[in-house]
Amino acid sequence: MATTGRLSEMSLPTLVQLACQGGNPCKLSVRRDDQEVVLYFDGFNLVHAMSDELTGEEVVYRALAWEDGEFSLETGVTTPDRSIETPWSVLLMEALHRLDETRWDQLQTVIAEEESDMPENMKEILKELSQQVPGFVTAAVVGMDGLGIADYAVAKLDMEAVDAQMTLLLKLVDTSVNRLKAGAVEDYLLTTDKAYLLVRFLSDRKDYYLGIIADRNTNLGSLRLNSRLYAERLAKAMPY
Repeated sequence: MATTGRLSEMSLPTLVQLACQGGNPCKLSVRRDDQEVVLYFDGFNLVHAMSDELTGEEVVYRALAWEDGEFSLETGVTTPDRSIETPWSVLLMEALHRLDETRWDQLQTVIAEEESDMPENMKEILKELSQQVPGFVTAAVVGMDGLGIADYAVAKLDMEAVDAQMTLLLKLVDTSVNRLKAGAVEDYLLTTDKAYLLVRFLSDRKDYYLGIIADRNTNLGSLRLNSRLYAERLAKAMPY
């Protein structure tokens, strides 16, 4: 008997993981509109994928980009062929990497097409913030997609990398807090032996946040107060 459902209810990466961890031979069919992908599992791994005349890893990467569609999982079905040697965990990581690259390129195109002088105004606000925080290193306004809107630093930094890492940390914290039902995140403070990293959502806008990095000479009370004051100002200065 087959187990059926929709990808909006259980994602394809989750289905792949469950099928591989089960270890039993099985067949997973996924259909979206007039497209269909069939995946075969055996021996704790994904061993074959097919779609139309295409087989192998590229079929997996194509299907893992689907966010909706219908699936049917049948156990006890053996594979008719073997077209995949790469471990299933590596396949998932590569698929997610490709998806992130595609989304990043799309975001870059949108930003390039939009002209606005507001990010420069936001940079001036961040520069003013730097003068209020002892030990200031950098501050940035970043979207939850990891795309920086404005930043200011007193040292040479790879801001794209900084934005991406701050976003990852905030997502992990926000997800954990939601699962614990501990309320809304007001701010998140990370302490190292050399610096403090403080992130705070922009007022009621949960899709953007202010991230501040300062060395250990700063005053935490002042840092938190300034983050709240400047987050409100930056929210009003957002170009959209």
